[in-house]
Amino acid sequence: MRRARAFDRLSSARPPRHNQRMIRRKLPLLPGFALFVLVFAAAGCASTATVVPGKSLALVEVTYPEMRMSGVVLDTGEATPMTRMADSLLHQFKTVGVYELKDARGSMHVSNLATDAAARAALRQKFPADAYLGVQLLGCGAGQQRETERRGTGASAVEVTVYFFRGECTAELTAFDPEGKTIATLQKTGRWDSPRQDRPDGSQMGSQALSLAIEDTARRLAREIRPTAGK
Repeated sequence: MRRARAFDRLSSARPPRHNQRMIRRKLPLLPGFALFVLVFAAAGCASTATVVPGKSLALVEVTYPEMRMSGVVLDTGEATPMTRMADSLLHQFKTVGVYELKDARGSMHVSNLATDAAARAALRQKFPADAYLGVQLLGCGAGQQRETERRGTGASAVEVTVYFFRGECTAELTAFDPEGKTIATLQKTGRWDSPRQDRPDGSQMGSQALSLAIEDTARRLAREIRPTAGK
């Protein structure tokens, strides 16, 4: 006995009315699926910005408690990592353009913001801002590295040793409100490698690697902070 064919799908062998009914039955699924895709995409693109309300900030202090143990060697007249970080933050915040960042260094220590009401009042009078920033360097340095590269192809290929400086800097930024209460804390790490060379570079390249790693860290911090979520 010949079995009847199932007609639960579109078929060129079925009458047009059957196919039209199947199309109408399937169409309502598409808008719902499209909505799901859009919601999923929006969730995946959600901002991870750290919110610090307001439009003006003041940089109070950059510290590096462990600098003596970091191995950083400075040439005569060379700026410290703290100074380089402060200068980089001022530059990066200006470049991003979301906040006005004032240089309030030397006014007071960040550690006293919550306890020294008189110093805090003087800070607010001289540098009025929506939030005050303290930055602590957790580790900044540059060291000479080497690795092996393969040059050439086939039987003529050779292994050569190349040299470069790798700079890296990790910083923790804390934002305080005008009363000295913590608003937010974030940590970022920046890196920079000098070009590979066949011979070791001098200390000047190491200093450049450190400066550019600090600049990268400052860039990451400035891009992370926003006045409101999602902006």
